[in-house]
Amino acid sequence: MRRTHISKRWNLLDSNPETEAILQSELNLHPYAARILVQRGITSPEEADRFLNPSMSHFHDPFLLPDIEAGCDRLKTALNNHEKILIHGDYDCDGVTSAALWTRCLRTLGADVDVFVPHRKRDGYDIRMPFIEEAHERGVKLIITTDCGIQRSAEVERAREHGIDMIITDHHEPSATNSLPKAVAVINPHRRDSKYPYQHLAGVGVAFKTCEALLLSLGQKVDAYRRGYLDLVALGTVADMMPLTGENRTIVKFGLERLRETKKPGLRAMIHHAGFDNKLIDSRSIGYHFGPRLNSAGRIDESRIALDILLTKDEAEGDRLARRLEELNIARREETDRYIEAALAQVAQMDIADVRCLVVTGSNWSAGIVGLVAGKIRERYNRPTIAISIDEQTGACRGSARSVPGFDMHEALGSCTEFLGEFGGHQMAAGLSMEQKNITDFSAQLNRLASLKLSEEDFAPTLEVSIEANPAEVTTRLVEQIAQMEPFGNGNPSPLFISSSARMDDVMTMTEKKHLKLRIESLGSNRYNQTDAIWWNKGDMAEGLKPGGTLDICYSPQLNYWKDNVNVQFMLEDVRAPEW
Repeated sequence: MRRTHISKRWNLLDSNPETEAILQSELNLHPYAARILVQRGITSPEEADRFLNPSMSHFHDPFLLPDIEAGCDRLKTALNNHEKILIHGDYDCDGVTSAALWTRCLRTLGADVDVFVPHRKRDGYDIRMPFIEEAHERGVKLIITTDCGIQRSAEVERAREHGIDMIITDHHEPSATNSLPKAVAVINPHRRDSKYPYQHLAGVGVAFKTCEALLLSLGQKVDAYRRGYLDLVALGTVADMMPLTGENRTIVKFGLERLRETKKPGLRAMIHHAGFDNKLIDSRSIGYHFGPRLNSAGRIDESRIALDILLTKDEAEGDRLARRLEELNIARREETDRYIEAALAQVAQMDIADVRCLVVTGSNWSAGIVGLVAGKIRERYNRPTIAISIDEQTGACRGSARSVPGFDMHEALGSCTEFLGEFGGHQMAAGLSMEQKNITDFSAQLNRLASLKLSEEDFAPTLEVSIEANPAEVTTRLVEQIAQMEPFGNGNPSPLFISSSARMDDVMTMTEKKHLKLRIESLGSNRYNQTDAIWWNKGDMAEGLKPGGTLDICYSPQLNYWKDNVNVQFMLEDVRAPEW
């Protein structure tokens, strides 16, 4: 057999038969479905029922967010006095969806509102002094930041000097050492004094909750508001890699329903051009198709394109913008591939056994692509990774960081401030700026910090497996119950199964030999006694696999709808052959 694949470690999660039996009995669950729930910390019938049957009534009270009442009061004053309001978003999908949500909501309320999303290179990340000065010249009286602003105390003070109030809505971590900006309201669930029950809202999630609080304070009902905006919230939440747990999972579940039926012309056009007219739209659709298209605008061209497609009410304009996003997304993929090839060449020159945190650099790399490079290198080597673009003329650098579980990237960057200009982000992802002369010392410091936190075991790619089962045990009833646990994503992954010595009745490839398709023997499961197993981008594995042979397979089970038939199929994640 030609070894084109190195298997990962398979870690079979623990079971708790007594607790599983209670859930199985009380909720009429398949035993394996009960086990998966318990493995996710859901141990009572009440919790399980709430998890399997989410409702918008589970949304938390927005008035538990810090400064929310002060923010609503200031917004009502602006509405009553017809003050000029300016929204400042960000250039990524979370930033443009939150800016679009604010703009649409306030315009519906009759506000005099305009919106700005920065150009990644020309304007830089977050709100800046030139923006404040321009707002003053335009007669703006209220600035609302969304998905940014939590670290911009000087800009808030400058706005105050010009008679401009600011409301900050953000979800990034506040500084551990500096005080909060002295804005009229700083609405952020990560504030240490926050009473909000769920910390992990995306920027668009914070915007959604703040606008809902505003409507409630105006005496309005929010049912129509939720139906009108949850599509945007789902897009930003999934694209920003927020955990699909707690309130986020409920938001995204109902947001996906709204996205499938969206009335927004730009979104409908984007869905059409992405080829999803007749396909099921789920969280994976956002993560792999819609999010990258919206992000491609800010990575390659103007982030305003992504904002405009979310705001337009014109069908022709929506189609034109969707076509432009298709072009930008293709260019983004090609540029990313070139950078990744260069980054992999750098890593090949390193003694990887001694490197805990990878730092790769490129001359004049597009600032919009470095995050994708960091993510791909992190994925390949399972190590925290920083990708840095160096401006060869000035020596100024912009970088993007991606981390692994067990290493808090935001905290680590906070221990490297002597080498950095600015930084911000989360435990798993962050952005930074620095001077070229500091890269070597910065890299050494990060590696020292990572050495204290991470061991060799942390670098071994591991798949967390929920169930070991015979293929025939994976029934339609079981997979239907697993489907109730969607949407899957960060923090709520699709559960993995393993089947040992699974017999291959047939070996095929699909799409010009790009993908692998196996027919796995599953006696009694259906009239064919077989289950299809698909492995994307692994068509080259077919050469060494023979019908009648056996494999240990690791997979996520899904339902495949074809004409009037519903069948279980396995989406392969990993395999092991006896001779490996």
